[in-house]
Amino acid sequence: MPAAGSQLAAGLMAVAVLLSGMPAARADAPRTTAADPVADPAAPMRFDIPRLPLAAALSRFHAQTGQSLLYDDAIAEGRMAGPLQGERTPEAALRELLAGSGIVVRYTSQAAFMLMRPEAPDAGSAPAAAATGTASASAATAARRGYYTELQARVTAALCGDPATMPGSYRLALNLWIDAEAPVVERVLLHPTGNERRDARIAARLTGLALASAPPAGLAQPIALLILPRQPAQTGDCRP
Repeated sequence: MPAAGSQLAAGLMAVAVLLSGMPAARADAPRTTAADPVADPAAPMRFDIPRLPLAAALSRFHAQTGQSLLYDDAIAEGRMAGPLQGERTPEAALRELLAGSGIVVRYTSQAAFMLMRPEAPDAGSAPAAAATGTASASAATAARRGYYTELQARVTAALCGDPATMPGSYRLALNLWIDAEAPVVERVLLHPTGNERRDARIAARLTGLALASAPPAGLAQPIALLILPRQPAQTGDCRP
């Protein structure tokens, strides 16, 4: 995945940091939805969604398509969507519902999307950068990228330590909340892999995971990661 704007590329690593772009919303439990059956993502279908609060519009979309959505409730607060009428593929319909909202749609599997708010400007950018110079903005960006790399390596090592959770055979989206005081992974939200036992093992291995350093100042949470179905032998993720 190329690095673009707030997204951070992870090269060939199976565990990829997408971004730290959702607002911190510890009081609002993030939402994950799942349904069966799931509409063919490439087949147009007819939508008739009136103008609604965004959360309600997304609920209508999910109920009709079965497409799974992973997003923080706070991302939809105060936003409206629709109307959406006519034939669209599910992906096109979702993007149209979110048009103008600033929310990023990340396609994670044949029937799953992550919805994320673009990352807030790096510390020292925009007006602040004009006052303090580009050096401070560059330092903030470097600190953020360094932290992503460190977190990615720590999560990868944790998953590689258990044959049931070793990356390679599954695709998984997850959100992590980091306790800056410890620092540890305080809370994990999984977008299911389809194997309940594996999901439970992943959550157990990551919740409370000790980290080497606290998040950089101003880093928005949760941090979203995507585990890709690529063989560790090709990525080197679980190299002894």
